[in-house]
Amino acid sequence: MDDYQLAVLFSFFVLIPLLGWKVAGIVKKLKNMYRRGKEEKLGLSIKQKEFIEFLEKASSQSKE
Repeated sequence: MDDYQLAVLFSFFVLIPLLGWKVAGIVKKLKNMYRRGKEEKLGLSIKQKEFIEFLEKASSQSKE
């Protein structure tokens, strides 16, 4: 196996999944930033925010 084939295999099995993982993390951070900004605009109290988080967790668990 020459160096070119080895580099292609490395890219396919290591770099591409790493890129997907990083992009997913960035998207998650952006969603959290958007959600926080939306909550601040609504002026929710701390208890209301906790309740919303509880509902979101329950909803995500029921989807699984």
